[in-house]
Amino acid sequence: MTEIVDKIIATLNSQKGELIGVHAMLAAMARSLPATQLQVLLDEFDTELAVARSTLAYSPVPEEVISGLENYVQMWNAIRTEPNQS
Repeated sequence: MTEIVDKIIATLNSQKGELIGVHAMLAAMARSLPATQLQVLLDEFDTELAVARSTLAYSPVPEEVISGLENYVQMWNAIRTEPNQS
């Protein structure tokens, strides 16, 4: 890996707690949306996800990046199938 990628990964690793917090906040906000707005959000997520997957497919990234993205996708798929926990 290049030095720049190493620095990015080190920064992300040092901020995992914050990233998990943002992840939880976004999930809570998504679950609170009305069904029509949630669908718009999920449609936009699907579009952005397709772009990210396409970009990563042609980039020399570590497996944990791909794995992390797929874990994030699983969370959003759970929101898709069980949108409101109340």
